[in-house]
Amino acid sequence: MKKIGYVGLGNMGLPMVKNLLKAGFEVRVCSRSQAPIDAALQAGAVAAASLTELAAWAEVVCTCLPMPEDVESVYLGESGLLAGATAGTVLIDHSTVGPETNRKIAAQAEAIGVEFLDAPVSGGPGGATAGTLAIMVGGKQAVYDSVTEVLAAMGKTVIRLGECGAGSVAKLLNNQLVGIHQRALIEALMVAQANKLDLDQLQQVLKGSSGNSVILEMMYPLLKARDLTPRFRNTLFHKDMRLALEMARDCGIDTAMGRTAFVAVDAAQQAGMGDQDSLAMLLPLEAQNGIELFTDDDR
Repeated sequence: MKKIGYVGLGNMGLPMVKNLLKAGFEVRVCSRSQAPIDAALQAGAVAAASLTELAAWAEVVCTCLPMPEDVESVYLGESGLLAGATAGTVLIDHSTVGPETNRKIAAQAEAIGVEFLDAPVSGGPGGATAGTLAIMVGGKQAVYDSVTEVLAAMGKTVIRLGECGAGSVAKLLNNQLVGIHQRALIEALMVAQANKLDLDQLQQVLKGSSGNSVILEMMYPLLKARDLTPRFRNTLFHKDMRLALEMARDCGIDTAMGRTAFVAVDAAQQAGMGDQDSLAMLLPLEAQNGIELFTDDDR
């Protein structure tokens, strides 16, 4: 398969397109904004006139979109991908949505002979640029096998976890764990600062202890700098944490730690911090506890 369509050229989608081009695929693109389309064209892509035209041309169409309603519109809309796709086309959604959204799209795709995989990604813009994303896939084994070279061009850890929806389950759990770890880290640092520990020394000892984590290593420098520049916008994080809770409730499972983490994410969202980084939970947690991390005495 050499003809790849790509819809959604955001912080993740555009670098993923560039890696597909580097791997030798012919890529046509659609996106809401012209600037990322221009960047894709400079890298060697071709602009498609519409979603239906893109789907009719491509052997594989990948999408990476922000919200569930965007995904449904792009796939199921009157002028969407399914309106143009022909039998045998493979559709791959890299967006983060609930598994029921995946299954709804897959059922309508199957009715016209089109294949669908949910394949959400983790690793951030850095991983998208480097081609080292983790890609969590749900769908038919044979369909997955047919597009492994496409996925390998964008990710380093690519695993099929089961039937349709399995990839989205894994991605929502991953992001829920991120939220839990971020809140736990912020709270631990608050307690340490209240006890007058040197936070840099604490970080060093934790990195060599059983309390170490990827979140500690990635987020500590950002927390210290109080850097809320959006790498992953809180609006999207809020959506993912909400979907994870809904998924758990549908299973009859109370994820208490997920609920606690969501409270902090929601507080930042309600405070108008949706366009800041997911670490924006820092500020309402500080206000709640009456402490500001990394004050001048602690820097």
